[in-house]
Amino acid sequence: MSKIANMLNMLRILKDKEIHSISSLAEKLEVSERMIRQYKLELEQAGIYLKSFTGKYGGYQFDENNNFLKIENEVKEKMYLIMKEAIANKNKVKIKYKSINSGITERIIHPAELFIYIDKWYIAGFCELRNEIRLFKLDDIIEYKILEEVYTEKNTIKK
Repeated sequence: MSKIANMLNMLRILKDKEIHSISSLAEKLEVSERMIRQYKLELEQAGIYLKSFTGKYGGYQFDENNNFLKIENEVKEKMYLIMKEAIANKNKVKIKYKSINSGITERIIHPAELFIYIDKWYIAGFCELRNEIRLFKLDDIIEYKILEEVYTEKNTIKK
């Protein structure tokens, strides 16, 4: 499985709020214990925190205070992970977006960062339609498609 799929499966395992040993997680995901530790670091870089316990009964437990839980369902969770991958790979993303001012519009964005603000997830990126950096609330993205086309800083802002 891919790294993202493994990390998502690790989160699903940990959502039962039990403490899971690193070795049991590695066995379930069919990866090394070293990879489990790496997944934990990468999840924390994405704002998803795990509690760590040392000793004979040590391991990882999902931190109930995670802001990541504010993504209310698996569809938004999947969108978050896909957008994170698009940012890493610099893929353009075509979205159908529901805006208060403009109604529903189709846009191509160059995603740059995901963040949470007042319990809502947003993606910041360059919008080709508006020719400027915009913020898009994940809840207001109706449809999305990762495009094969990649962006660079040179083709982001058109003067």
